[in-house]
Amino acid sequence: MRIIATIFFLQITSVWFAAGAAAQSAVAERISGVSVASHPDKGVVLLAVRWDRRWNCSGFENAQLRAIGFDKLPSAKTGDDANADVLLDDAPLIATKPAFDNYAFMVEPGDYALSRLEIKVAKSKSEVGFFKIPRSRFLKDGQSLGGSFTVAAGEVVYLGHFYLDCTLQPILWRYYAEGRDGFNAYLASLKRSHPALETEKVVFRLFQTKEFGNDYKLP
Repeated sequence: MRIIATIFFLQITSVWFAAGAAAQSAVAERISGVSVASHPDKGVVLLAVRWDRRWNCSGFENAQLRAIGFDKLPSAKTGDDANADVLLDDAPLIATKPAFDNYAFMVEPGDYALSRLEIKVAKSKSEVGFFKIPRSRFLKDGQSLGGSFTVAAGEVVYLGHFYLDCTLQPILWRYYAEGRDGFNAYLASLKRSHPALETEKVVFRLFQTKEFGNDYKLP
């Protein structure tokens, strides 16, 4: 399950610093008070991310997820520096909280693939670096190597909860709201942060991956 990710990290480990707010694009935009019913030609993807440091993570003092990005397929982007179509990169530099932040993006319908991943690691206060996995490692000949999701026009789709796993090394992991009770609790928290969303219409369709998560179907 971890072969691709292990190659990524062994080959691309480097010290690299950056920070910024999640970008908007012609393909996706964050939504808050906008009613999705007024945009029937779009889809909505929902996910949650934990940005706090995970301590004692696979030999590191701590590790922190810093950015996740997805490209709409087929992706016309060829360079590793171009922003992803759906980009989350607003992890706090200093103060963090041990909780998931909810996100909602309105997107063009279609298939999307993981195209960017950055994880900060620290062996000590003076030894800090980043694992930065570029687009060229996630997309090959138009095919996704890291995982993908699909959303249709008019759909509201839950992709999962994203955080780190430290079993072998610091790595992205897609978790999920487990069982009906867990899913309903997530929807209730989502409704508080995005009251315009019709949460009763949310489809449980996880980000599909063989590298960064296990398959799960809501019973």
